[in-house]
Amino acid sequence: MRISLDRMAAALDAVRVGILALDGEGRVEFQNSETSRILGLSSGTSTGRSLTKLLGDTHPAVSLVGEVLKSGREKAQNACMLPSQTEERPLWVDMIASPAVDGGRGCVLTLHDRTIGQELEALVAQRTSDRLFQHLAAGIAHEIRNPLSGISGAAQLLQQRLSEPALRRYPDLIAEEIDRIRRLLDDLAQLTWGREDERRMVNLHQVLDHILELQMSASGDERPHIVREYDPSLPELWVDRDRMTQVFLNLVRNAVHAAGPEGRVTVRTRIEALFQIAAEDGTRHRMVRIDVEDSGPGISEEDLPHIFTPFFTTKPDGTGLGLAIAQHWVVRHGGRIHAARGHAGGARMRVLLPVGRGT
Repeated sequence: MRISLDRMAAALDAVRVGILALDGEGRVEFQNSETSRILGLSSGTSTGRSLTKLLGDTHPAVSLVGEVLKSGREKAQNACMLPSQTEERPLWVDMIASPAVDGGRGCVLTLHDRTIGQELEALVAQRTSDRLFQHLAAGIAHEIRNPLSGISGAAQLLQQRLSEPALRRYPDLIAEEIDRIRRLLDDLAQLTWGREDERRMVNLHQVLDHILELQMSASGDERPHIVREYDPSLPELWVDRDRMTQVFLNLVRNAVHAAGPEGRVTVRTRIEALFQIAAEDGTRHRMVRIDVEDSGPGISEEDLPHIFTPFFTTKPDGTGLGLAIAQHWVVRHGGRIHAARGHAGGARMRVLLPVGRGT
């Protein structure tokens, strides 16, 4: 029994791989629904039209198809980053373009969405690096505290015995530097296991509002414009309220500083529909997404891969531990944090946290 064209099209629409057929001139002959989602093209508007005109001549899919139509040989491109028409983040897609098997000059392009896999690999990498740094931070803090106590005691004795005022300022300088190192050690201590998490169901919007009010009060008249874009359907989260306050206070403070008094800081929440994570008990959890975006100068391409690296900072008075601590507590809660450029310049910090108690 021969299958009808309608049944064939319905079967291809059910496949979770994008299938796009093009003629020898690069015009779209057929596409399934997964192709429409990945490329952001409806079949009604794309059929019969040139893929180049639909996507632009710089689009990776157009370049791959062009090579195959010219050479007549199959070509593939793995983990290719494609702009998404429906999501703010790009899609990671494996693409294979194959010449037509019937002797014609057309080709078939298949698209396999690897975005969730890439996100999970990045999450595993964050968790691994976080565990390694916990041990390093604990060791450094332990080794430095002991000699620091001896230096502090010697400075106090020296100050008591010096009678010449001009010399007494040197023990004061030593004491000031010791206090600075102690503050650094306190930050390092945040990256060790410390006390157990005290998790409970928390309204995240209340936490964010409290942080924004604190930061605006501290900024006085030199504060940027604050925009809240909250998803009213956001559920309560099973988190340690104090630790989440620490995370988002750090992110908001950085955003306010970057935006300046004439700028804008946007705090946005929503349910992340496409990204789920498996907990230790095997259950899968939806994720809540929180964006803290500013209109400041942004993060340079050179600095972007390093901003969560402990002790990396672009601020003259920074310790380089604020974002490392934020990453630590997000990862401890089963989530993920990453940075990107904002929609209209500036920087965007994105936090993903799981819904449920399985983390």
